[in-house]
Amino acid sequence: MDVRHHFQEQLHEMYQAVLRMGTLVEEALQKALTAVTNDDRDLAETVKREDDKIDALQFEIDRRCTEMIATEQPVATDLREILVAMKIASDLERIGDHARHLVRVMDELTDAAFRGTLPRFREMTEMGIGMVHDSITAYVNHDPESARNVARRDDQIDEMHRAMYQTLIGIIKDNPDRTEEGTALIFLNRFLERLGDHVANMCEWIVYAKSGYHQELNKL
Repeated sequence: MDVRHHFQEQLHEMYQAVLRMGTLVEEALQKALTAVTNDDRDLAETVKREDDKIDALQFEIDRRCTEMIATEQPVATDLREILVAMKIASDLERIGDHARHLVRVMDELTDAAFRGTLPRFREMTEMGIGMVHDSITAYVNHDPESARNVARRDDQIDEMHRAMYQTLIGIIKDNPDRTEEGTALIFLNRFLERLGDHVANMCEWIVYAKSGYHQELNKL
C-alpha cells in the first residue's frame, strides 16, 4: 500500500469517527428530550451514563488526529481537514454535555409553576437536534453552503432564548418561593442557546476546511 493511499484511509476513518460522534450526540439529545417529556427517570440515567461514550470518542478522535499530524506531516488541505475534525469533535462533546444538563432539570420542568414552559423547551431542543444532524451531514458531504444555511438557524434559537428568559423571570416574580427552580431553568435556557452557538462554530470550521479562511457565521 502506498503512503498516500494509507493516509487517505486514515482520513476516511477520521471522518467516520466524527460521524459516529455526531450520531451519538444527536441520539443523546433525543433521548434526553424523550426522558423529560415522558418523565422517564430510567432513560435519564441512561443519558448520563452514555455521555462517557461521547467523551471517549472525542479523546479517540484527538488521538488519531494528533498521530496523523506527527507521523504523516500533512500539508495544506489535508492539515485543515485534520484540524477541523478536532474542532468539530470538541464542539460535539460540549453539545453532548447539554443533553446531560437537560435531564438534570427534570424536577424543575415538572414543577407546577414551570410545567407550561416544557413545550417551548422541547421546541428549542428539537431545533438544536436538527441543526446538529444537518451540520454533520454538511461536514460529511464537504458542503460549506449547507453549513452556512445551518448556521443561520441559530438566530431562531437566540430568539427563543430571549423570549424564554423573559417568561422565566415573570414566573419567578409571581412565584418567589420557586426562585431556585426558576434559576435552574434559566441555566438550561442558556445551555440550549449555547447548543446553537456550538453548531454555528462547527459550521464555521466546515467552511474553513473547504476555503482555507475562517469566517464568522451568523454574527450580529
